[in-house]
Amino acid sequence: MLDQARLTKSGRRRLRSAGRLAAAFLLVQLGAPPGAPAAAPSRVAGDLDAAGLTNLVAARAREGKEGKVVLVNFWATWCVPCREEFPDLIRLEKELGPRGLVILGISTDFSSQAAAVEAFLAATKPRFPNYRRKAGSDEQTFIDAVDRSWGGELPFSVLYGRSGEKAKVLSGKHTYEEYRREILEVLKSSKR
Repeated sequence: MLDQARLTKSGRRRLRSAGRLAAAFLLVQLGAPPGAPAAAPSRVAGDLDAAGLTNLVAARAREGKEGKVVLVNFWATWCVPCREEFPDLIRLEKELGPRGLVILGISTDFSSQAAAVEAFLAATKPRFPNYRRKAGSDEQTFIDAVDRSWGGELPFSVLYGRSGEKAKVLSGKHTYEEYRREILEVLKSSKR
């Protein structure tokens, strides 16, 4: 008799679990009912074309009394080295942000991969803003605005001094220590 009671209890649990799963599926498929909480805001700060990127870097470099050193990192969710180095960028921003470092992430994922970008940012929780390359903008103009020698490889980072001048280009995956060394050099030598 005890085994039969457990089976019934287990069956009820499975039924409740299946009901919750079905309700969640319907909410995703049909949208939230009226009065339900709104969807979480996007973790992407916006879309950038070449001019927007240039203006953003210049504005961030001019921030504060002494200006900021800006590291712009180009990444994609499908790029394994990008995903591997991303936690190091988060750590660098936390450590060197108070000393004048600003990090900007730029996803190069296609618009159709927006959900993957959101999920990646939700999982990694960077404190620095992340943008998307604007869909439909001229790709070559964007690449030239970043660096004329950039062949599109990822990850790709550009380090700007406090006056907004390009100080260093870092192509490919780099370790925490490699980034830190380059950033500290620019922090020390860069004057506004």
